[in-house]
Amino acid sequence: MSDTERPNPTPLDDTTTSHGLSRRRLVRAGLSAAPVMAALKSNTVLAGGSGHSCVRPSSFSSLTAAQMQVSRGRIIKDDYSCASHGFWKNRADGLPKDYKTKTPFIGGATGFSNNPNGAFSKLSLQQVLELKGNQNNTALARHVTAAFLSAVAVNNDPDRVMLSKSQCAQIWNGQGFWSPFAGANWTYDDTMNYFEAVYGWLSI
Repeated sequence: MSDTERPNPTPLDDTTTSHGLSRRRLVRAGLSAAPVMAALKSNTVLAGGSGHSCVRPSSFSSLTAAQMQVSRGRIIKDDYSCASHGFWKNRADGLPKDYKTKTPFIGGATGFSNNPNGAFSKLSLQQVLELKGNQNNTALARHVTAAFLSAVAVNNDPDRVMLSKSQCAQIWNGQGFWSPFAGANWTYDDTMNYFEAVYGWLSI
């Protein structure tokens, strides 16, 4: 069963915010990621107690452009496992011992194979988290590393991961160009806008 088809067994209230969008209910609209990101800027859908809620890419196809209203009966979980690269740089919650420092960024353990200018050949996941700037797409590398570690921390549980380990590999190997769900093709900008909305933009 796909992300968009997986039912949530716990019904939630259908109350909308003052901006017209419930935090947990999104209506299918088939929109591309970029316009949705712009709409979210003035909305509270991602504003949780920790500053954001984790929302899967498939949920972003559920937003409507008309007044950002939501439909009854459409329930989307927003409590998936996702922590930013800033979190993972300093924490190892739920990870095997020394996982970040001993796991190569490029290789079979991650499924990451794209290696712009050979820049990631000898780097561990921890070293990627500590990179600055955006040369050789290091901003994307930090984001996919964070998403990958979030998946590892919950044993890649499909009911808990915001992005699965294989999706992280698709994103990195496509350098941001990938299909988050059937019928959608995101560009690098779409993908980075998505990470920005979920995590908040982190200085590069």
